[in-house]
Amino acid sequence: MNHRFLLVPAAIVMAAAPAAQADQLQSLEEAQQRLFPAAKLTPFELRLTPEQFAELKAEYQVPALRPLFRGWSVGGGGWLYLDQVYGLNDIVTYLLAIGVDGKSRGIEVLTCADGYCDIYTPEWRGKLAGLAHGRWDPERTVPMVSGATLSSVHVAEGVKKILAVHARFREGY
Repeated sequence: MNHRFLLVPAAIVMAAAPAAQADQLQSLEEAQQRLFPAAKLTPFELRLTPEQFAELKAEYQVPALRPLFRGWSVGGGGWLYLDQVYGLNDIVTYLLAIGVDGKSRGIEVLTCADGYCDIYTPEWRGKLAGLAHGRWDPERTVPMVSGATLSSVHVAEGVKKILAVHARFREGY
């Protein structure tokens, strides 16, 4: 499965921002295997209505760039969601695993800016495991990394956003 997840607005923003070399830490397939080894994955797209999209941003207080969410249902139970958030001078691409209980099982970072990837340690990513959708504050729930506060906050906000989308708007997946 070779899927590219691109955000057009990100390209516009990045053209105006200083260029940061992105590091690809792993492929999508490698991240999928780390989160759900040897599982059968069925791709899906979830598009929120304008009303749902506005509700997501207002009720959960998270930035959302667009109403389309891409993911995979996992044979045997669970889901994977591919998402992107703004870092400091880049776009962070990550994969979030959600278990049958609706809680995050883990996160794998696929790409981030050179020099900032080392913040996504297994210990830091582990702080995102076990979270459920709700009105929790990403800055208080997940430890922020000094020197990479924006990137760590935005990834935590992204996890909160995906958990909300999954819990509130997913039907039939």
